[in-house]
Amino acid sequence: MIDEYGVIPAVERIVMKRQESVGFTALAAMGLKDFAFEAVILRHPAHFTLEAVARSRKRLAEDANG
Repeated sequence: MIDEYGVIPAVERIVMKRQESVGFTALAAMGLKDFAFEAVILRHPAHFTLEAVARSRKRLAEDANG
């Protein structure tokens, strides 16, 4: 996907999916959510769309509550 779209668009496509990615689920289970794409987007929001930032924030909040 990175070769086809580039890094930033590929990351956005992953976090914009309705379902959590397998990587997010695995990282969350290991207590390593800081390494998830969602966390990277929130650390560098100026490089991503507002929608990707909002989805990332929501997913991380839902995971923290659930």
